[in-house]
Amino acid sequence: MPHAPASPVLRRATADDLRAITTTDGRGFGVHYSDTDIEDFRPLFDPDRYLLAQDPADGAKQDGPILGVTGSFPFEVTLPGGATLPAPGVTWVTVAVTHRRRGILRALMTEQHRGFVADGSAVSLLTASEGAIYGRFGYGITTQHRAVEITRRRATFRPGAPDPGGVREIDGNEARLLFPDIHRRWTALVPGALSRSEAWWDNHMLDRESRRGGGTALFHLVHADGYASYRIEHGERTCRVVELVSVTAEAHAALWRVLLALDLVETVAVWSHPLDDPLGYLLADPRQVRTTRLRDGMWARVLDVPAALSARRYRTEVDVVLDVHDPFLDLGGRFRLRGGPDGAECERVAAGGPSVAMDIAGLGPLLFGGERAATLARGGLLESDDPAALRGVDAAFLADRLPQHGTEF
Repeated sequence: MPHAPASPVLRRATADDLRAITTTDGRGFGVHYSDTDIEDFRPLFDPDRYLLAQDPADGAKQDGPILGVTGSFPFEVTLPGGATLPAPGVTWVTVAVTHRRRGILRALMTEQHRGFVADGSAVSLLTASEGAIYGRFGYGITTQHRAVEITRRRATFRPGAPDPGGVREIDGNEARLLFPDIHRRWTALVPGALSRSEAWWDNHMLDRESRRGGGTALFHLVHADGYASYRIEHGERTCRVVELVSVTAEAHAALWRVLLALDLVETVAVWSHPLDDPLGYLLADPRQVRTTRLRDGMWARVLDVPAALSARRYRTEVDVVLDVHDPFLDLGGRFRLRGGPDGAECERVAAGGPSVAMDIAGLGPLLFGGERAATLARGGLLESDDPAALRGVDAAFLADRLPQHGTEF
């Protein structure tokens, strides 16, 4: 009989491991990282936040082949109601193709998430390269990306649509100075929105030619309450909006009026347009905002149920016992949630009260208001023998707007 593979040896990364990490990740995702790519990333690389897996035959030798990687970034994430929580964003998850299905990923994720719990994190986040991987670890889809295209010459604004003005064209240096404060104001309003450190902003604004996909360098627009960055692809006569952030409806309308007035452009394309964005209602023909792709964005995993649920606000008053099933980390149990628009408290209980049973993977989407409890119930992630309790959870967990994470990691 074949022997079961030995458990991998796990160790923390060191600063000297970055190149080997990029090699392992590049092989897994079909990417060749240049010296410039590696040095650009180095200011964001905190070795203590990275776990490496090696073959037990190599022990934990510094120069042994790396068979698996997982890391994390330190974020603050906004909850419905405006409170924020520290949240590790899982990243660089890779297992060598020669060593798949040997328990390396589970070993890495288990050790990493035990560390998150020990550090007191209430929720962890990630973006997934494949949709079938992370549900087993308790993650559920929390935000969605909607790609849209607009035929510019047909996108006329309806009579009476706001025309507030106030937009300026600026260069990258001024954008680096002005954008972070506007972005911070935006994150305070949007569930799921992620903070950006100064190092993150430096990296975000680099605009290397190798990452432009054949387009121009970035152009930047700024309003007192918003900004937009875009490229022009002259061959396709396309304006590609890389990022648009608006704190107010006035900034949103003003920025879009400029983007839809660009000369020598046939199509304006946005790779991540909020599902609840009001642009269509500003136009005479809402159909001109054409969805070309819809895909998952950020996934969330609740690590501390009482801390996470106590931190957010609720649309309606709710008093319910949640029976949470967590086979991966065994952090589930019964929790009584009492909350409303003015605050909430959640505590572990033994029994009592109307209850709703759920898988931990359904709690992340609920936490940020990204999915309705009724929809999760129809999908089998949530159930209750008390229809009133289910209706109460469905109403209470709705957010004022759909979550949007806004920062790719």
